[in-house]
Amino acid sequence: MMKNKVLKFILFFVVPIAIFILWLGGFLSHRVEPGTAKEEKKVVSGLSTLQITPEQVDEYYKTDGTLSAENNAKVATKWMGRVLKINVKEGDYVKRGQVLAVLDDSEIRQQEAEAFAGLEEVKKAREEALAGKKAALENYEFAKRTYERFKNLYQDNAVSKQQLEEIETKMIAAKSMVDQINAKISQIDAKEKQVNAKIGQIKVMKSYATITAPFDGYILKKMNDEGDMVAPGMPIFIIGDKTLQFVANLDESLVDKIKVGDEVEIKIDTLNKVVKGKVIQKNPNIDPMNRSFMIKVEIPYEEGLSSGMYGKMLLPIAKKEKILIPKSAVVKWGQLNAVYVVSKDGTMNLRYVKLGEDYGDKVEVLSGLTSGEVIVKDNVEKACDGCKIGG
Repeated sequence: MMKNKVLKFILFFVVPIAIFILWLGGFLSHRVEPGTAKEEKKVVSGLSTLQITPEQVDEYYKTDGTLSAENNAKVATKWMGRVLKINVKEGDYVKRGQVLAVLDDSEIRQQEAEAFAGLEEVKKAREEALAGKKAALENYEFAKRTYERFKNLYQDNAVSKQQLEEIETKMIAAKSMVDQINAKISQIDAKEKQVNAKIGQIKVMKSYATITAPFDGYILKKMNDEGDMVAPGMPIFIIGDKTLQFVANLDESLVDKIKVGDEVEIKIDTLNKVVKGKVIQKNPNIDPMNRSFMIKVEIPYEEGLSSGMYGKMLLPIAKKEKILIPKSAVVKWGQLNAVYVVSKDGTMNLRYVKLGEDYGDKVEVLSGLTSGEVIVKDNVEKACDGCKIGG
């Protein structure tokens, strides 16, 4: 029993310890010498680099404003109807009086036809009344002469009083007929005036169906399409002349730094473009409420520009050193921005940076880079953190 315990002790305790000691001594396997194993870094080729050097750039004063046409107008209809035809599109140049759109005037044309038919009836009735008046006048003149003749005969006792009175009655009746016809003609004349007035109104209404340009200019906005229903006062187009204006208020500290004739830049955020303009008006009087003064900038028309667009005037006021990098060097990581910084041994390290102003194909770096550092310039999608840059 005692012998078995000794064997178990040797087997489960002494032997494992001996094996462990032999392994440590290197007798059971090759032992790795102490030290750090070298890791092979991935090499990426086809990348170009850029050494960071601060650049002198303009420092801008910025102020907001809105573009407006120097002379613009809302072209609206004066009656309710359906848009039958639109002859222009936004951006088209039009001349004064040019037909821009046509509304459905079928209903007013029907009214016009009925009015002209009524006018013909009135004219016919007038002709008949005038013909009747001519006959009535002839009858009256005959009755009047007959009465005068019988009156003389009665004075000579050639006819009786009863005969004279009968002739007088016929004369009065003939005169009454003339008066009735004259009254009827007056009614016809009044009716004709009413019909002609209605025709005049219809012609005016009919003219409302043709929408024309009030002056030479550009179609800045088309607000309806063919088939749309429009109501009186509803704008169909906004038309403006070729020149746009930008009105801005500047801080009083700049009153001596800008003058009429100066060229300034206006950034149009909607179009992501910068346009040039010229200062055409400056009010040197300072507004005591906000300590600012007003300037007006004239901007030549360019395709895409439209009255009502928001803009930001950029006025260079000083020079400043800034770190600018190509936009192609920026790595987007969600809401974050980063660049690959290349160390002296060619290793690329991803570093987050804070970006600032946009400068066309470059962007300002506010923090994260210093002068003299080297970054990957483009093809950043090939780069990787910790990789080496190849030739």
